[in-house]
Amino acid sequence: MADDSWRDLELWDRVKWARALRFESATAAAAALDIQPGTYRCYERGPDSAKFIRLEYQHAKRFAKAFKVRWEWLLDGTGEPWLTKGGAGEVGATTTNNLRAWREYRGLTAAELARKVKSSAQVIADLESGAVELGDKWRSVLAPALGTRPGFLQDIDPSEVDPAFFETVSAIPKERRRQALEILQTFKPYHRPR
Repeated sequence: MADDSWRDLELWDRVKWARALRFESATAAAAALDIQPGTYRCYERGPDSAKFIRLEYQHAKRFAKAFKVRWEWLLDGTGEPWLTKGGAGEVGATTTNNLRAWREYRGLTAAELARKVKSSAQVIADLESGAVELGDKWRSVLAPALGTRPGFLQDIDPSEVDPAFFETVSAIPKERRRQALEILQTFKPYHRPR
C-alpha cells in the first residue's frame, strides 16, 4: 500500500514530513539550508508555539529544493509532494512537460494559473506532474494564459532557452526569414582552417 501520510497535513507538519524524507534531524536540515538550527525548528512548530515561523514563498522554494519535494505542496498542500510522476523520490524519473517551468517563469502559483484558465490548482498540479496528460486541448487553453505557444509548453524549458528568442524569430515575416537567418549566422564562431 502506498504511503499517503503526506495528505491533509498542516503547513508545519508538511515541513517536518518533507524534511524527514532527506534528513535525520532538524539540525541536519538546518546545516544543509545554511540556517541556524533553532531558526529552522521554528518552521516545524505549530502556530500555538511562541517560536512559530510561518513558511513564506522564498523559503518554501529553498526548503523544497533541499527536501526534493514540490514547493507548491510544501507551501499550501496543492497536489502531491513528488517532483516526478513516479513519485516517492524515484531515481531517474523525468518531468513529462514544461508546464511548471513556464508557470514559474511567469511568476504564477498553481492557484493563480488555475484561476486564469477557470480550473483548479489540483488539475494544474496533475498536469505538471503528468498524472493528467497535457494534450492539445490543455496546451491550447494554458498557452495564452502563460503568454506562449502551445508547443512550447511541451518542448521548451524557459529557464534553459530564452523564450523571447523563439517569439522574436517566429514573428519575422516569412519573406524576411532568410535574411534574418543570414544575420544570425554571423554570430556563429568562425574557425579559420589552418
